[in-house]
Amino acid sequence: MNPVVKAQLEQFKNINPVEGFTESEYFEVHSIFSIMNGYLNDNIDPFEMHLKGNEFGIDGCGITVQGELIADDDGAEAAMINNKDSEVSFTFLQSKRSEGFDYGDISKFFDAVYGFFKGDMLGESDQLDALIYAKDKIYQSALKKNPNLVCFFVSTGKYNPIERIEKLIEANRARFNDLNLFDKVLIELFDAKMIQEAYRAATSSNSQDIEFTKCQTMPDHPHVEQAYIGYIKADQILKLATNRSDVDEFSLINQTVFFDNIRDFNPRSKINEGIIGEIRNGDKLGFVFRNNGVTVVAKKINRTGDRFRIDDYQIVNGCQTSNILFRCKDEISDIFVPFRLIASREDSFITSIIIGTNNQNPVKEEQFWALRPFMKDLEEFCKQQPGDLSLYLERRENQYRSENIERTRIVKPSDLMKAVAAMYLFQPHRAARDFRGIRAEFDTTIFQPDHDVIPYHLSCYANYKFEFFIRNKRIKRSARIYKYYTLFALGYQFCVGDNIFSVKKSERKSICDKLRELLIDEAAFVSFCENISLELDEMLFGKFGGSQIGTPREKLRDTLRSESFSKEFRQRRFGDSS
Repeated sequence: MNPVVKAQLEQFKNINPVEGFTESEYFEVHSIFSIMNGYLNDNIDPFEMHLKGNEFGIDGCGITVQGELIADDDGAEAAMINNKDSEVSFTFLQSKRSEGFDYGDISKFFDAVYGFFKGDMLGESDQLDALIYAKDKIYQSALKKNPNLVCFFVSTGKYNPIERIEKLIEANRARFNDLNLFDKVLIELFDAKMIQEAYRAATSSNSQDIEFTKCQTMPDHPHVEQAYIGYIKADQILKLATNRSDVDEFSLINQTVFFDNIRDFNPRSKINEGIIGEIRNGDKLGFVFRNNGVTVVAKKINRTGDRFRIDDYQIVNGCQTSNILFRCKDEISDIFVPFRLIASREDSFITSIIIGTNNQNPVKEEQFWALRPFMKDLEEFCKQQPGDLSLYLERRENQYRSENIERTRIVKPSDLMKAVAAMYLFQPHRAARDFRGIRAEFDTTIFQPDHDVIPYHLSCYANYKFEFFIRNKRIKRSARIYKYYTLFALGYQFCVGDNIFSVKKSERKSICDKLRELLIDEAAFVSFCENISLELDEMLFGKFGGSQIGTPREKLRDTLRSESFSKEFRQRRFGDSS
């Protein structure tokens, strides 16, 4: 193996320990992490995308909807609700530690990807079956634009183009296009140098040099180290908003630097079509007068004359502007953009800038929700917990990108909401697919400023431990479908059906102490999870005469997400018929 790749792999292994993982499995996950988080600039847990079995020809399979990784049809359904304009990508990886690019291995990889869409891979594993069902759900959603197909074959050697392999790639590109399922098809052979660069990108904070000639210093503020306001050439905005200029369009726009989701940009809206039309028709000088501008917040700014070195920055307002300029990138030479550049390390102040510059924009409420003061308190509490109890609540996209922490300990706000919904709101049947609806329904009763952070932390920790046991094969993978019922049983048992946020402080402390005691006792929690799985198996056996085995997955999921089954489980386990 290439020595630089090997050193990077060792670092990745040390940060992300998994019991019983082989060197090959680690390299597969390392490749997924490097490509997805570094090369494509997504923000995903690579262990979620890694296929755990011996699936034919594929090591990683990821479905992303608006950048969100989808694991099953529940996730697909939740992501596609009222969002037919979504950007969807199917990404497949095959990784080889050897230094060659074998024609047979590459051909097998392409056959596996083709089989995924033709139905030939059904039955390879429960995990891949769930992804196939998710794929079917997506295509049933009447998308306004077809998904993208992205395929990466990884080796640790150097790839020098070989005619027969290039012909193989083009033949399969044509075969995929002939399915008429995709908007774009990207096929990449990833060699050692590309893996090295992708891993560095995935583990480094972003930085850029720009020319900002038309600027004035802004007034002093106790939480601001430097700040400038003025207007800037449009090509300098694209330096901040894109990642590299010498590769395919798939990886030019850089999601990681934006507060709001770059994929939420709709080029077909009348407003955006009008602005793009004005630029292409030659009305460029008026852009600076009509545009609201771009605001960038950075942790560090170094100025030398009119040149600014910006480190660890985020574009907190300017998603629409950046997208428009990107689409017109060959026609922006005479365009200037209003621009503010602010250096601050004070998190609460940065949050106030984000809210202040976006409250007139159609930013999703869930993005602001993660910035509530309570969430900051919860984030700090989770990080400060000792040893295995520590977690990292990611209130902003890619918040922990450059930090050497175990990726599976990063908690997205959506994961937090799902865990709370199941464990304390007693909604296991809705947690996976309707967490946004649950948040809206219970908005005034959860995540309140005066709430105790400990129950929320424990729900995240319970979710983390359940996934840890699945990943380390302490619990059978087929039990993953029962996760939210397991969290529900855990919360209901110790809360005795009460609202943990409204009970007396002493009672809540007692509940949390008991919960923590069970969760840190791995043998006891594994036993608890297995008992819930067995009980649910028995209930499903009674309904279908065969538990999960031989029962269509869709039937199982429909049953588990029905309110009647949730009530039946509650009655059976706790004797509560309410």
